[in-house]
Amino acid sequence: MKAVRGKAFNGQRIVLDNKSFTECHFKDSTLIIEGTGLFEMQNCKIEEDCRLAVEGPGQVLLHQLKMMLYSGGWMSRVADNVLHAVKQPPKARKKAAPAA
Repeated sequence: MKAVRGKAFNGQRIVLDNKSFTECHFKDSTLIIEGTGLFEMQNCKIEEDCRLAVEGPGQVLLHQLKMMLYSGGWMSRVADNVLHAVKQPPKARKKAAPAA
């Protein structure tokens, strides 16, 4: 995961996937989730004028989930269970042990 620390983004398009943002400032920017990897944000400030977009594989997944949700029956129940799981707080990630 690429570390990005203390950077200010203004009027930019930023792909979040596979990056760890620490103490960054986002203003008038589009934050992109492509769904190709995880991302982290710690102590970042995101201004109200920012936008979030989901593209690529992430967009396909959201569309499929929406279709399942409104299909009725078994698929709808599966989609409900997925959404319920998404609403649960994330589990803390284990830190890698220091190399000896």
